Amino acid sequence: MAAVNWSGVKGAIGTIAPWLAGTLGSPVAGMAVGALCQVLGLEPGKATPATLQAAIAGATPDQLLAIRQADLQHAEVMKKLGYDHVDKIEQLDVDDLASARAREMAVRDTTPAVMAWMIVLGTLCACGAVLSGVVTFADATKANMVGMVIGYLVSESKAVLAYYFGSSRGSDAKNQIIADQAASQSQQQ
Repeated sequence: MAAVNWSGVKGAIGTIAPWLAGTLGSPVAGMAVGALCQVLGLEPGKATPATLQAAIAGATPDQLLAIRQADLQHAEVMKKLGYDHVDKIEQLDVDDLASARAREMAVRDTTPAVMAWMIVLGTLCACGAVLSGVVTFADATKANMVGMVIGYLVSESKAVLAYYFGSSRGSDAKNQIIADQAASQSQQQ
């Protein structure tokens, strides 16, 4: 299953709903998505990061307050499940990635690397074929199908590149540290 990029939604709700934002992209993301969909009037089974982000951008003050209330309820549920801080949930993703990398180093299996190259090269070939006009579309159904395949390949390529070169999570953490240091320095002056 393709990894879904929730960073835009996390950024949109991170300050008002840190628990919901923290669980997006984790094994319990469905609970967070369901809560957001209920508040924003979206159908949970059809919600995507793009539709949620658009709905949040157009949210009324009442909906923003409802998101905050949903976050508090979500925090209580997560605490009952044993997650007393949102960082523990985010740590699940870090641990998962670390174990995959450790396995690859220990086993020295070439299969992940071969598959990674196939995905990246497949993406480049598919995009190149469409952009150069090698692949043309006689009807909208075929165009939609090719668009879905290319979208899938691009998504998987992003996951491959994040695996081998790191994700933007480290960059986000670095940016937060810099912002915190700048704020503390300006308060000292």
